[in-house]
Amino acid sequence: MKILAIVGTPTKHDGYTTKTVEVLEQRFLKQRDAEFSYLFLEDHNLPGCQGRLSCIKFGEHKCPFEPKVTPIVRAMENADVVIFASPVHCFNVSTLMKNFIDLLVYQMHRPAFFGKKALIVATAAGAGQKGILKYLHKTVANWGFDVVGQLGTHSGFFDKEKYFNKLTKAADKLATKTITAVDKDVTPKPGLAELINFRVWRSTVAINEQNSPYDWEHWKKSGWLDQDYYFETKGNFISKSIAFLIEKLIAQAIRNVSVGPST
Repeated sequence: MKILAIVGTPTKHDGYTTKTVEVLEQRFLKQRDAEFSYLFLEDHNLPGCQGRLSCIKFGEHKCPFEPKVTPIVRAMENADVVIFASPVHCFNVSTLMKNFIDLLVYQMHRPAFFGKKALIVATAAGAGQKGILKYLHKTVANWGFDVVGQLGTHSGFFDKEKYFNKLTKAADKLATKTITAVDKDVTPKPGLAELINFRVWRSTVAINEQNSPYDWEHWKKSGWLDQDYYFETKGNFISKSIAFLIEKLIAQAIRNVSVGPST
């Protein structure tokens, strides 16, 4: 089993984000012979995303920073489990993690990590973990990852024996759950939220064929323009019907330019 930890703390090994991941590493290695590696975003000097969306319109190879981004994507592709870990900075992910996510915006449109498992880690001296866990969970799930679980820690209590014992038990359970998920090798069926999300993207891609030809061509070749989801799934008739109705409403709103400014 190959486990990759993508860590978004600028303090690297000295930070409590890394220390939390190291606890997870210990619990994994206690249960399974695994290849555990760290990828510190601080070491990769990723340029700031310019938001030109060329990766969406014309392909990720058109991003001027593609040579910097692709090695990280390949590392994710070669892992069975990817841990996304970030400290809480001003109630958001770190600058390193946010820029990394921005550079992979095309993954929102063309998810490619189905079948891969993910874990989310957030650490803070005070509060904010829940918001970050939710944001990271939603982000990587949109990339195709099956998010098995998450772990939020308080650095202020990290060195307290009682707290650390609780952390170890939580990490142990999370490692067990993840190993079981990898062994079963089952991709969960999408729920209503996932079905709606797919339909929204499908409508957006279908309507923007001229503006984003690469996106449209990818969806066409993948068969997604004619499917109910990214992969074959039976799903629930009611959920699919609700997703279908919402898709129609959104498509109509886009065509009629009835989406107004937020005030």
